[in-house]
Amino acid sequence: MDELVRWLGAQLDEDERTAREAGGAAWEELPVSGWVHTSPLPDTEWQPPGYDHHVASAPLPSDRAHIVRHGPARVLSEVAAKRQIIERCTRVQGLLLDDFTAEHLADDVLALLALAYAGRPGYREEWRP
Repeated sequence: MDELVRWLGAQLDEDERTAREAGGAAWEELPVSGWVHTSPLPDTEWQPPGYDHHVASAPLPSDRAHIVRHGPARVLSEVAAKRQIIERCTRVQGLLLDDFTAEHLADDVLALLALAYAGRPGYREEWRP
């Protein structure tokens, strides 16, 4: 199991690196032009040179929607949530769980998985771990 945890950590490191190199912010669709571009970051955040640019062109709205949905900001949210899941799972490895503890662990895992979608409509702050 330790090897799996190390491997998974390396995958998350790579996802985080590429998302940060892509600017780290959300992407937005420009429906009229068929382009996806980087969303502006707050003035307080560092932006790499050439950050405000088009990142993809796709003729179909469904393709653009998919590209936007899986932009760098989403990847960074998922990486952070998955790291917390791994940390919690490694804490309970080898423990015999009773039903009460197992239920709480399941609640934690579900809340962490939902955390990547916290910016979407319908997310409740009470679900935040």
